[in-house]
Amino acid sequence: MGKSKSKKSLTTQDQERCVEFVVEGRPTPKGRPRMTRRGRVYTPKETIEAEELYVSAVPEVEPFDGPVQITLSFHKDKTYVKIASAGDWKSPLRGDIDNYIKLALDGIQRAGLIANDRQVMQVDAVKI
Repeated sequence: MGKSKSKKSLTTQDQERCVEFVVEGRPTPKGRPRMTRRGRVYTPKETIEAEELYVSAVPEVEPFDGPVQITLSFHKDKTYVKIASAGDWKSPLRGDIDNYIKLALDGIQRAGLIANDRQVMQVDAVKI
């Protein structure tokens, strides 16, 4: 048997750069698309407004052009975007964490920090 080659894992040493920022305001889960009585599909106003908070919080830096790893820490009145680990505790936030993540990634993409959320190779997220 030949030597197996393992894929390079993403670590903080592998990263050439890191961007951290805080999004002020209560975290909002991504809302489901809605439909008018005439059949037109639209994004809820709350979702659009929440994505705009990410757009305004992202610092003016060069976008990442390769794979990225993102860590999100959702607090009751702000969101920290930084590496963190999950623990065993209760949270006052009621939404599903995947919907919070979807909105955060869409907001970061909309701000231009990443071209597409397909670039994200790892997500660590926690509700506090």
